[in-house]
Amino acid sequence: MRKVMIFADPGVDDSFAIMYALLHPEIEVVGIVTEYGNVSQKIALRNTAYLLQLANREDIPIIQGAEKPLTGTKPEFFYDIHGPHGLGPFIPSVHIPKKIFPFKKIYELIHTYKKQLTIINLSRLTSLALTYIQSEGNIHKAGDIYVMGGAFFVPGNLTPVAEANIFGDPQAAKIVASNGNHITFVPLNISNHAIILLDTMKQVAKQNNTPFSQIIYPIMNYYSQKYKSILPGVEGAPLHDVTLFSYLSQPEKYTVVKGQVQITTESNSKGLTYADFRPVPKYIKNYPMHQIIVDFDREAFTRDFVKVMTGEQ
Repeated sequence: MRKVMIFADPGVDDSFAIMYALLHPEIEVVGIVTEYGNVSQKIALRNTAYLLQLANREDIPIIQGAEKPLTGTKPEFFYDIHGPHGLGPFIPSVHIPKKIFPFKKIYELIHTYKKQLTIINLSRLTSLALTYIQSEGNIHKAGDIYVMGGAFFVPGNLTPVAEANIFGDPQAAKIVASNGNHITFVPLNISNHAIILLDTMKQVAKQNNTPFSQIIYPIMNYYSQKYKSILPGVEGAPLHDVTLFSYLSQPEKYTVVKGQVQITTESNSKGLTYADFRPVPKYIKNYPMHQIIVDFDREAFTRDFVKVMTGEQ
């Protein structure tokens, strides 16, 4: 059983990732940190509470994460893609839990589970950077860290060079990359190909025997229609954030290389991620070595997603 703490900003693809994690029999979610990104921190918190209530998993702590980037600048949200409340056409009717845990709960979970704890960052990297800054080294007691972010060999999705999670707070991303050991980056060149066809999602909803059966297709249908303007001709949409959990559950289906990921924080290349991929790379002394996913088995990804989301596990 893999114990995970999720940093998320749901958001449609974050929501599918959370649903996947809650349904997977070999994943135990021990906490969810809600922060800004696709939506505001407040809406991310509400959507997380909604998903946990549907799943009857209100025992999982919801932790209040960052509301804006480290620089204090006003964040940009993406309701045009994820819907006015982040869940496609839905306006969740949900009660906010009486107890929302403060940021220090992150350190308590790290202390409790140590190397058994995998940290999955689906959102901007602000809260994760703050964890590095404030934990006095305790975050290094945790296990692997997976980051949805970056773009290598491909254009960005927010600017010509930058992926949204990195661009949203490049200073935070730089802190994480320069301090974090055991980090795996799942970049846009992978997640952009994690496309679930709308017809496939229709079948998933039809065969569904999970607490999420009523929301799966409407959310995906909305998301897919919005994605047609981003990826013309696509008959579905990429579920970026699900790739991190798919990698967690079937790493043999992914190709990983090592490299030192660096982040540009200023000028027209703000949010650019890069590493030295030359045959004989030049390494930076005393800088962490990261893992970067560069390829994956798309058919295996789809099969695994369908199996987990229909409750066949």
